[in-house]
Amino acid sequence: MSSTTSKVPQVVGEDWYRAYYAAKGAERNSLLHNPEVLYQSLAQEAALVRALQYIRPNHEAAHVLDVGCGDGTTLLAFLRLGFAAGNLHGIDFQEERIARAKEKCASIHFAQGDATKMEFASQTFDLVHEATMFIHSVDEELSRKIAGEMVRVTKPGGHILLCDWRYSKPGSAAHCAVTQKRIARLFEIGRQTSRCGVFAGPLLPPIGRFLSRRLPSAYFLVSGLFPFLVGQVTTVLRKR
Repeated sequence: MSSTTSKVPQVVGEDWYRAYYAAKGAERNSLLHNPEVLYQSLAQEAALVRALQYIRPNHEAAHVLDVGCGDGTTLLAFLRLGFAAGNLHGIDFQEERIARAKEKCASIHFAQGDATKMEFASQTFDLVHEATMFIHSVDEELSRKIAGEMVRVTKPGGHILLCDWRYSKPGSAAHCAVTQKRIARLFEIGRQTSRCGVFAGPLLPPIGRFLSRRLPSAYFLVSGLFPFLVGQVTTVLRKR
């Protein structure tokens, strides 16, 4: 896929990200510098691993696309799990984040582009993934277009992994909860896709970040005992 410099529809704009890190600090999501992040990140990756164990893809041959890939962090996780770098693709509308992704791993295919009109051929990928993108996609028409493109580029029998927050941030117009009902609407479950499984990820940020910093030994105990406190889940869909 060729990169593009044309203006693309934005889920949340670059100004939003700049304002977020200006308010929260540059180390807000740094594993090395913020102890609040560690167990949240471990829980997210554990959910991804459990989802992949359930799907059982041929990791050496599977072609993977990460939509809204940001700086490539998730695709690096796929790389660590044994997926071939040459079969990994990422697309994001933010030029700066794509540039950082390419610096991290030049052998992964990263491109700046429009997720509502992806230039990949239909039925290209065995796995199509997104992480914390739809929570920020508050425009449902835009969301439907992105979901439709994700389905289009997935092979029949292939899988779509949605790693996203099932609760909205109270009082925020920049968040839209990725509930199972919303997923069913966007991905036309029953017609175009079927739901295979839902895997628990990180706790709600205030709780998860507190436990990660102050009481990490209790993190997964709390997650297991109080499933309603799990804020993010990985939902696995199969293209019919």
